[in-house]
This record gives sequence, C-alpha cells and structure tokens, in this order.
Amino acid sequence: MPVLLNTIKDATCTLQLNRPDKLNALNREMYALLTEGLTDANNDAEVTSIVIKGTPDIFTAGNDLGDFAAAVREGGKFDAPFSLMSAMLKCEKPIIASVDGPAIGIGTTMLFHCDLVYASHAARFQTPFTDLGVCPEFASSETMPAVLGSHKAAQMLLLGDPLSAEEAAHHGLVNQLVESEVLDETVNKVSSRLAAKSNDSLRTSRMLMKARNEKYQEIIDREVVQFSRLMATDEFKQKLENFLNKK
Repeated sequence: MPVLLNTIKDATCTLQLNRPDKLNALNREMYALLTEGLTDANNDAEVTSIVIKGTPDIFTAGNDLGDFAAAVREGGKFDAPFSLMSAMLKCEKPIIASVDGPAIGIGTTMLFHCDLVYASHAARFQTPFTDLGVCPEFASSETMPAVLGSHKAAQMLLLGDPLSAEEAAHHGLVNQLVESEVLDETVNKVSSRLAAKSNDSLRTSRMLMKARNEKYQEIIDREVVQFSRLMATDEFKQKLENFLNKK
C-alpha cells in the first residue's frame, strides 16, 4: 500500500498521508514523496491548489521516531523534514490543509505555512519538542508566537501542552471547524472556488502574501543548527530510546 496518495482532480492536487496503522507518522520515504508531490504540483500548469490531508481520525503523529532513531544510529542526519520545509516555502500555489484528529509535531508546525486550514472538531495540535530534548522547527519559534501569542506559544513549545480544535479556531490557526463527516466536502468546495479563479492572479497574490518566506528560511536555518546540536547529545539519544522502549 502506498504511504502517500497523490491524485489530481479538477485542478486540485491532493496529497494524502496514507499510513494509518502508524498514525501517519512521517518517515523518510513519506517526506520524500511529499516533497516531490509538492514540487511537481507547483510546476504543473493545470494545478490551481494543493490539499494536504491525513486519514480519518488522524492527520499525523509527526516524525516516525523509529525511523528517526535509525537515522541517528546510522550516523546520518534526519534531514528529510527540511527538504519538505523548503518545498513548502518555495511553493507558489495555495496550500490547503485538511485536519481530522491529532496533528503532532511537524503536523502542527506545517499548518502555519499553509494558506487555508480546515479541521474537524476532533482535531488536536501539539508540539512536544522539549519532551524529546529538541527544539522548535519549521520557523515555529517565529510563526507560533505571531499567530497564537507569546504565552500560548510558550505553553505549546516549552510545556508541550496540546491546543484544542476550538482554541486553534479562536486564535486563527484554523479557518473553519466542521464535523469529520463533512470535512472532505468542505475542503472540496474551497478548492473548487480556487479553481474558478485566475491561476496567475492566485499565484501572484500568494507570493505577495508570503513575502516573509525568505525570512522564515533564515529562521529555519538557525533552528536547524540548534536542532542538530541537540540531536547529537546523549540526553536526546536517551530520551529517544526511552520513548521507543515504551512502545
């Protein structure tokens, strides 16, 4: 079974995480496919918008920590997420997120780089980086305080506390909350509205709105330095092993 479903219909490219038995945890293969899918859709003149979604009841549990640990043991870098980050920042077409159930780690931080976010009432957002001994990524050290406010961002990034669907909508991270049963229909209507507009106009408008992406790349680069440093510590490696042994 493919771990990512990539379909194009009615000018919309849908990238669906498809590893529900692992809670759609992102491994290196999934990151590569997501990065490729985003890049191809961005270069496809027939595509107007891109939808990123999970499966019923789960958006993503974040990084696949088993794959993460394997990369660490192999002495390499778990740098696949940063290729995806770069692809999202370079994307010129509207990105819509469809979130049902938990969105953990990068499942939350990527949403701040999407243009529109629709979620079910079952959605939950969490960034437990400090629990693993690492630090914010995907420019979340900047985007989360900007959108949520510094205190709520600290609650998530320092304490690792979750954000409910209702709180996410209240703070503006989510455009609209709907029941899980109508989430796909809601997102389809939005993508259809985008498809009816001028592709050039949409791309131009989005590029103007995303003028800070160059700044975000600089922030990501700074975060990567610290993230990589923390990954090399004995404390991180022990926390990672402890977490995996609990599974």
